[in-house]
Amino acid sequence: MIIRKSPLYIFSPVIYLLLLTRASLDPILKMTDFGGISFGALLNLAVIVFFFGGLLQNRGSIPASVLKLWAGFLVVGLISIVISPTPVTSFRSFVSVLTYFAIFSLAYTFVRSREDLESIIKLIIYSSSIPFAVSIVQFAFPETSTTRHGFRLHGTFSHPNIYAFYLVLIAAVSFYSIKSNTVFFSKRFIRLCTALIPLSATCLIATQTRSAWVAFFAIFFIYGVLYERKYVVLVCCIGVLALFLPFVQDRIADLASDSQITDSGGEKLNSYAWRKVVWLSSWEFIQNKIFFGHGYNTFAYYFLDFFTMEESHGFDAHNAYVQIAFDMGFVGLFFYLVLLVGILLKHLKGFAKDPKGNSVLLALISSYMVVCYSDNILFYLSYCWYLWLLLGASCAMLEKRVKKKITSPY
Repeated sequence: MIIRKSPLYIFSPVIYLLLLTRASLDPILKMTDFGGISFGALLNLAVIVFFFGGLLQNRGSIPASVLKLWAGFLVVGLISIVISPTPVTSFRSFVSVLTYFAIFSLAYTFVRSREDLESIIKLIIYSSSIPFAVSIVQFAFPETSTTRHGFRLHGTFSHPNIYAFYLVLIAAVSFYSIKSNTVFFSKRFIRLCTALIPLSATCLIATQTRSAWVAFFAIFFIYGVLYERKYVVLVCCIGVLALFLPFVQDRIADLASDSQITDSGGEKLNSYAWRKVVWLSSWEFIQNKIFFGHGYNTFAYYFLDFFTMEESHGFDAHNAYVQIAFDMGFVGLFFYLVLLVGILLKHLKGFAKDPKGNSVLLALISSYMVVCYSDNILFYLSYCWYLWLLLGASCAMLEKRVKKKITSPY
């Protein structure tokens, strides 16, 4: 069985089962929220405690390669908590980032062979079974996923946007499983992955999340540019066909003009135009504390102070780069880019060993960096867990290959 072969299960059955089911837990965790403290917060702490406790028990240590990537960002994050006007809120929010680090480190530390990487991939793929089952129900009964914005598929996730990026990841992992020469799966599993790509695409369109559409397109387009040119043509053709869908046309047309006329005769900015105004409005505040920012996750706290168009409710930046620059300053933003670019460079260095597989991963990382421009990616916890799990595992394999190449006399 896959469970018995997984290094994650051997290390901690609790962490393994938590990762396997996390994509399906949002509805349950939402019911446990009391006064801002939920069972989800306890799960976050559990991941951190189990990871570091496991390292101590096994006399292990966090690899130097991981610390080089993460240390700067984590240190600045801790500083931003200390200077925050709401340190408790900032700490609770930053715990999510600590779980990303723990999950990345866990995969990096315990993935030591091709079989280990395969078990990680299977875990991610199998985690989608319940979300897809719920999605089928939501397609059959649209009222279960209809809001004031119309039908937007959300599966088992708390928001359609989070589900959308999770679907992009499932499609990318499925595509990697099919194309990579690093992993070898049974024909049955490859057939499953082949089926999951169009299924993910169908559900993705129904989420109506435009930035995730861009991410999905970018993955296959970049892969085509890097390795198989036919995918450039294929994804462009699919994109053109998608434009014939009425709600796709509506979502794209919404971006064509900066404003819309409301039913009451007023003028309303579309979501992208609104975001650009928010980003520009926050610039003066960013300049005021340009090095270490105002405190982690304080953008919404200060929102009404710098954005006069809104009178009663604070919002996040909907841009990871702006959010980090505001919360952690340009020092924090620099180290966030060090983390992302460092992972990108690792896959570029190992490109020749598995050009097809690394093309997919490079496309995935690049698409993530692109959509950081328009979404609160760092706050999409479920999606980020699986993304950092995959990246930690792939970096571990690349490190293993490099070491093997250095130590071999031939």
